[in-house]
Amino acid sequence: MFLNPRVYLLPLLLAITLVLSACQTVEIPKWWEVPGTTPQARGPAPGSYDPTAAPRQGKEIQPWDPSQPTVQQADAQAKSQEWMTQYDVRGGVRAARVGLLVPLSGRAAKVGQEIMNAAQLALFDFAGPNYELLPYDTQSTPEGAVQAAQYAISDGVSIIVGPLLSKSAQAIAPYLQAANVNALAFTNDSTAASQNVFVMGVRPEEEVERIINFAVLQGSTRFALLAPADEYGIRIRTAFEAAVQSNGVELSKIVQFLGSDDLPAMIREMADYDIRRQDLLEQKKELEGKEDALSQKALERLELLQTVGDVDFDALLVAAGGKTLQSIAANLPYYDVDPKKVRMLGTSLWEAKWVRAEPALLGGWFAAPSAKNRGDFVRQYQSVYSSAPHRLATLAYDAVALSAVLANDKGEADYSRATLTDPAGYLGRNGIFRLHSWGLAERGLAIMQVQKKSFREISPAPKSFAPVTN
Repeated sequence: MFLNPRVYLLPLLLAITLVLSACQTVEIPKWWEVPGTTPQARGPAPGSYDPTAAPRQGKEIQPWDPSQPTVQQADAQAKSQEWMTQYDVRGGVRAARVGLLVPLSGRAAKVGQEIMNAAQLALFDFAGPNYELLPYDTQSTPEGAVQAAQYAISDGVSIIVGPLLSKSAQAIAPYLQAANVNALAFTNDSTAASQNVFVMGVRPEEEVERIINFAVLQGSTRFALLAPADEYGIRIRTAFEAAVQSNGVELSKIVQFLGSDDLPAMIREMADYDIRRQDLLEQKKELEGKEDALSQKALERLELLQTVGDVDFDALLVAAGGKTLQSIAANLPYYDVDPKKVRMLGTSLWEAKWVRAEPALLGGWFAAPSAKNRGDFVRQYQSVYSSAPHRLATLAYDAVALSAVLANDKGEADYSRATLTDPAGYLGRNGIFRLHSWGLAERGLAIMQVQKKSFREISPAPKSFAPVTN
C-alpha cells in the first residue's frame, strides 16, 4: 500500500509558508494617468515610486549568483504540474507566476546577468506579496530556450519574460501557443513576433521612420542611405525606402557595403567624387591661362577646393556604429561630402560618447529612446550593482514591471492578449510603449543632436499615443 506523499508534505509546506507570508511587506504601487491627454500611457503614481530615489529600505537586493541552481536545475522539475498550479509556498495562495527566460550560461551569459539584475530591480520596485519571478537558464541557445520554456510552462507560469535572442523566441513559439502563454521577448527582430510572442526590443525600422519624418519636416528633400549589406542593413533599407516614399521626397542613392574595406571606394562613388574632381581640374585649367583679376581670384578660390558642385542628396542616413561608423566619419569629408550642406542622420547606434569627437558627425541627428528615463535607470542600477547596465537591461526592467503591475496583491493577474495590447500603452524606462496585436511594440522615440559635450534632445519623445487605426 502506497500513501500519497502530499498528505505529509502539504501541512509542512503550509506551516513554512505562513512564516514567509508574514515576512512579506512589499506593496505594489498604483498606476496612474498623466493629466491632459486621452488615452494615457500608464505610469507609477506620483509619490508611490520615485525612479531617481535609492531603493527602498528593508529589503536588500543581492546580485544574482549564476552558480546557484536555476528553477529547472533544482527540485522544481520533480514536482507535478497539478500540485504546482494549486498551491504556492505561501500556504495555499496562488501567486502570479512569471517565468524569466534568460541566458545565465553560454555566449550571452554576461548580458543575461545584467538582464537578471534589472529584473531584480523591477521586482523590488513593483512586485506585490503574491508575485513570483522564476528564472530559467536558456543556455544562450534555441534548444536551451525550448527546454526552459517547457520547464516554465510545467511550473504553471502565467506569462514569460524573455528570451533574449530572436531564434530562441521563434523556437519557443509553438510551445507557448499550445499552452496559451504569452511571452515578452527582448529581441528587436520583427520576424520573431507571433501569436504568443511580443517583440519588446527597440526596432531599427521605428528609428528610421522617426528620423526620416523629422528630417522632411526640417526641409530635407533628397535622401541617401549608407548601410551594411547584412540582415540589419536589409531591414534598414526596407524601412528607409518606405519612409521616403510615404513622405513624397526623392530617394537619391542607396549604398550597402560588405565590410569596412569596401567603404572608401563606395563612399567615393556615392559622392561622385571623380566626376566632381574632374570638373574642378577642368575649371582650373581654363583659368590658369588668364591674367585678369577676376579670373585670378576665381582660380585662388578653386585652389582651396577638392571638388566643385554638390552631391545629389541633402540628407544622408548612416546606419552604422562602432569602428564602422568611425571609418565612415573619416571618409565622408575625405571625399568631400560636406556636413554643412548634407544633413547627417543616424540610428541609436550613434549613441556613444566618441561620436561627439567626430567633426563629420557634429550637428547630425539620430533617433533613439528618450535619454531621461534611461538615465534615471542607469543611476539606480549603478547604485546597486556598481557598474553600468547593458542597453537591453531596460527592456527587462520594463517587462518585469509590466507583469508585476498587471498582478494584484491576491496573486490574480490578467496577462491576456487583450490586456497586454491596451492602446493607451505603458510608461517604461525607454519611454512610452504599447504592444500591438500583431506582436510588435510601438515606442515613442526622441530626436537627438550630436554636440561636442553632449547629445541634445531637439525633438522630445511623445508623451501619449495617437489612436490606433486599422
